[in-house]
Amino acid sequence: MRLEIGAGEKPHPDYDLHVDVLALPDIEVRCAIDRLPFASGSLDALRANHVLEHQSYELVRETLREWARVLRTGAEIDIGVPDARFVATQWVEGTIDTAEANYWILGGHSEREAHQGVDARGVPLWIWNAHHTLFDAESLRAAVAEFFVVEELFTYDIRNLRLYARKP
Repeated sequence: MRLEIGAGEKPHPDYDLHVDVLALPDIEVRCAIDRLPFASGSLDALRANHVLEHQSYELVRETLREWARVLRTGAEIDIGVPDARFVATQWVEGTIDTAEANYWILGGHSEREAHQGVDARGVPLWIWNAHHTLFDAESLRAAVAEFFVVEELFTYDIRNLRLYARKP
């Protein structure tokens, strides 16, 4: 079973099961990214594209530990995050303005349909898409390497990082 965490509005077709914190079309399981309802060692792969930055920096370690728990030995993990250092550098150098820096670094993206409106308690849905952790290549590699063998880390789409790893 191949799991995509935080699948959002466009679940990836290469994954069998899609989870998200929001009740969206084509999401089979609704849960937090650090409390997955799967047995230990039960999954063959995990994709988290633009998800880990939504977790508090204080919970990143525990979240990665949970992802390692549900993956079998040798399972692949695919993580994508924004490169906050790159965006911050663009902002400081004046290449992008403050509004665009906020958009890429802090997230939210309230213009997206899935993030409009409020939940039953009146909390705006865009809050689930706000960023709570900043990553650059070095910090992403260090966090993931505690639980996985990092195989490749690179920049894509100019301001994003992609990391491929496997569970030892």
